[in-house]
Amino acid sequence: MSAAVDRLRRAVRSLSDPPYGAGWNAADLADVLDASVPMRPAAVLVPFVRRDEELSVLFTVRAGHLRHHAGQISFPGGGIDASDTDAIAAALRETEEETGIGSADIEPFGYLDAFDTVSGYRVMPVAAFVRGAYSLHMDAGEVDEVFEVPFDFLLHEANLHHEQILWQGRARTIHAFEWEGRRIWGATAAMLKNLIDRLEALR
Repeated sequence: MSAAVDRLRRAVRSLSDPPYGAGWNAADLADVLDASVPMRPAAVLVPFVRRDEELSVLFTVRAGHLRHHAGQISFPGGGIDASDTDAIAAALRETEEETGIGSADIEPFGYLDAFDTVSGYRVMPVAAFVRGAYSLHMDAGEVDEVFEVPFDFLLHEANLHHEQILWQGRARTIHAFEWEGRRIWGATAAMLKNLIDRLEALR
């Protein structure tokens, strides 16, 4: 566990070095997004749950009645409000609102690279450790389910699928994981791929 935790801490950007500017995937969206429209700032928590020698990643399933991305798997998070001091504050606030997991059980330790979404958000992924004995109080208006996936599963090369889709007339590559009948894809899987790439760079 200590070795895995150390690698994670070294792989991410430090808390004193938040990502600035366009997301690492911005070039892929140049033909989709209107450059004259500012990207909206958002933040998500990438939660690594620690239990003894085990490390897992926590995900939420968005409520099925939501207007956007209903039923999709995501990290807890959302738009950065004017009242949020920074991306960390926004990620912690959204996590507590959605799951009930409070900041007392969360230790932010770094950032992944910013990610631009097709819906016009520039997402700041905040990596954090979550105490294994956390308590859930899900907001049924936003979240249908919270579940965990072993971190080792996500790191196994065979479990990361690369797929070609046709979107707005152009072939695009997306990443996806399949875990116990659940499909983790889109921005969430792309952020995990960014983490995997950063871990690989340490070798």
